[in-house]
Amino acid sequence: MNRKLGYYQPRFIMRSVDPISLRITDLWTFRSLKSNKRYIVEVEGFENEFYGIKFYWKGVEKSKDRYSLLTNDYEPRTIVRSCIEVMLDYYRENPFVSFGFVAAPDLEKDIKGKHINPQKGNRRFLFYQRMMINLFGPQTFSQISDTENRIYLMLNNRQLSDGLISIKSLEQRLNQLYQGDFTISEE
Repeated sequence: MNRKLGYYQPRFIMRSVDPISLRITDLWTFRSLKSNKRYIVEVEGFENEFYGIKFYWKGVEKSKDRYSLLTNDYEPRTIVRSCIEVMLDYYRENPFVSFGFVAAPDLEKDIKGKHINPQKGNRRFLFYQRMMINLFGPQTFSQISDTENRIYLMLNNRQLSDGLISIKSLEQRLNQLYQGDFTISEE
């Protein structure tokens, strides 16, 4: 762990290419010094230098709910900050990249007795949103979301101004890829 910065040091482990969708997925890993759990970060590459970020605890990698399961280790800030380090690695390599992620849905057992307003996203979404707003100013990325579907985008302002990426084209691509009805709006 880089104690000074407050994150675990992620390392790249492999790349795979889906021959049907041509999506490239890079896998990264890091280990929590607190719980000794290993985490996997998946970075899906799409056209126009857009990357989707996902992560989960390796111990649940076979579960269909792997992105939703909570570890109850009480270190979400450090874990998410480690994932942000992966994002920053891509940004240092190419200052034109944009990012997106979907906050996994809460499992029923985790929200019993808690008041959740789906119009504002779930707990994960709100946590990720706060971290992104606090860590990234509006100079580099426009932060855009679909709170009902828990989608958060960090679109590179250079890509937007050069017309290499647009909110509408991303919205259409997300709806096509994931067969959804996403409506993305600027914060």
